[in-house]
Amino acid sequence: MAAEPPEGTHPDANLPVPEGATPEMVALGDRIYHGQVGGAPCTGCHGESGKGTPLGPDLTSRNWLWTDGSYAGIAKTIANGVPKPKKYRSPMPPMGGAQLTPDQLSALAAYVWGLSHPH
Repeated sequence: MAAEPPEGTHPDANLPVPEGATPEMVALGDRIYHGQVGGAPCTGCHGESGKGTPLGPDLTSRNWLWTDGSYAGIAKTIANGVPKPKKYRSPMPPMGGAQLTPDQLSALAAYVWGLSHPH
């Protein structure tokens, strides 16, 4: 049986970092993704581990529907949302429905990029 991660952390806490970001940004993005900062309930549609649900796509597969998968491309998709999904019934509102600051948006994009680039 696998050990549980320390409280307040997630198994994804040691993800790779895209060029132009920092490990601290990825860590903040993890907290944003999991609803601890910024009010973006990403897990509701993309799942706790980012592997997707019937409401939102898998963010770990590198099978991108709206971006080329680059750090900048992921940030743009988060910022703009997905008003008319290709494969899912629910749209993604801009910023995931939250009021993210530019730094929070960059951190979340770095985290999502890291999810799709495992070590």
